[in-house]
Amino acid sequence: MSNFPVVCIVGRPNVGKSSLFNRILGRRAAVVSDREGVTRDRHYQEAAWQGVKFTIIDTGGFMPNEQVDVLADSVREQIFAAVNDADLVLFMVDVRVGVTTLDTQFAKLILKTEKPVILVANKSEEPSDRAEGWAFLQLGMGEPRTVSALTGYAVLSLLDEVVLLLPKKEKKKQEEIPISFAILGRPNAGKSTLLNKLLGEERVVVSDVPGTTRDSIDCEFKYNNVNFKVTDTAGLRKKAKVSKQHDEVEIFSNMRTMESIRRSDVVVLLLDATRGFEIQDLRIITDIRKAGKGLILAINKWDILENKDSKSFDLIVKEIREKDPLFEWVPVISISALEGLRMSRLLQEIQVVYANCKRVIGRDRVAETFKAAIEKNPHHSRSGHSVLLKRACQILTDPPVIAIETQHPDLVDESYKRYLLKTFFEEFGLKGAPLKLNFDRNLHLRTDADLEKFSEG
Repeated sequence: MSNFPVVCIVGRPNVGKSSLFNRILGRRAAVVSDREGVTRDRHYQEAAWQGVKFTIIDTGGFMPNEQVDVLADSVREQIFAAVNDADLVLFMVDVRVGVTTLDTQFAKLILKTEKPVILVANKSEEPSDRAEGWAFLQLGMGEPRTVSALTGYAVLSLLDEVVLLLPKKEKKKQEEIPISFAILGRPNAGKSTLLNKLLGEERVVVSDVPGTTRDSIDCEFKYNNVNFKVTDTAGLRKKAKVSKQHDEVEIFSNMRTMESIRRSDVVVLLLDATRGFEIQDLRIITDIRKAGKGLILAINKWDILENKDSKSFDLIVKEIREKDPLFEWVPVISISALEGLRMSRLLQEIQVVYANCKRVIGRDRVAETFKAAIEKNPHHSRSGHSVLLKRACQILTDPPVIAIETQHPDLVDESYKRYLLKTFFEEFGLKGAPLKLNFDRNLHLRTDADLEKFSEG
């Protein structure tokens, strides 16, 4: 949790909480749909208005019991955990529907917390809608503020009031930037269970129902004095399957997952030990590589894998590495998110991969290794041209990129590229890093000092 004041948005399902959340942030950070119950977890983001920074929390819709939704109890726990964190609560209602029994029941529970509350009457697009807001005085939360999260009507006035009511918090000394990693995997692979185990609390709803997590949720924690930021994501579905269903929630959840990859330093791809490595996992890895992010493969549910013995892990790793030669340099560990097996090892691997992604290898060392590699195994001629590879230099970090100068970059054989990658991975120990090779006619040399600046930035 940051040291900024905290604003929490609550309400029954489908009153527009996520729409207001997105409106305040100025971007589509939460899934928005007319379907009830899309948001289930606490979703934290940092916002600012009039120079005041604050943390804003989107929550799931309040439901009375499990007869309405099997996850009702878990969602309520998430809501009140968020309220407990909050300095100010925005209680949202729908002016078009009017006061409901659920509004009244929920309002009583919120008032018992004695948290400062602003009553927000949403969907007030028309003057006739705004006139209906006075009916909500009976909730005992004072005068309703009529707004429209959809159009932005009166939202800025609401924010003016929000920042006036927030407590002034002193800034702590600036801490190190956290290592950001995302948890990806197929639906029901155990992503939310892993997140809860790492955080040591029920931060996200865990269920056997595939697709429980819709949004990407950022959470910060510390381990051995190292700061981490972890993103739990909606389970990736096959794009063709999603498109055929025309399911806007699933489509946007996939978009949020891709955004999580882009915002992360390292990606932990969670594999289900009971299902093995599937073609969809390979597609996800392709997306991770394209984004230039570090990769760790975590085989989850190791505790319930049947008939395992001392050779099971090695056999599974061998099967995975047969899918792609580059997997030889990707860390693979077996874990149990439920039992907490090898959580420390996972966090250690994340730190190693993170460091490798930002490593400055050393200009002289790259040049020496490259020279030895081409002397040992020169590139053969192609299409009547001699493919002469002249020199090499690291030109970027995060991801690490080595540029190689040659007059015929389009003629460099794919097998020779793999040979050079293998050489560099083995020589430099870049486990988990997305090392890339660029072949150019003109090489612009970079000094180690230049690369250090890139790494720090």
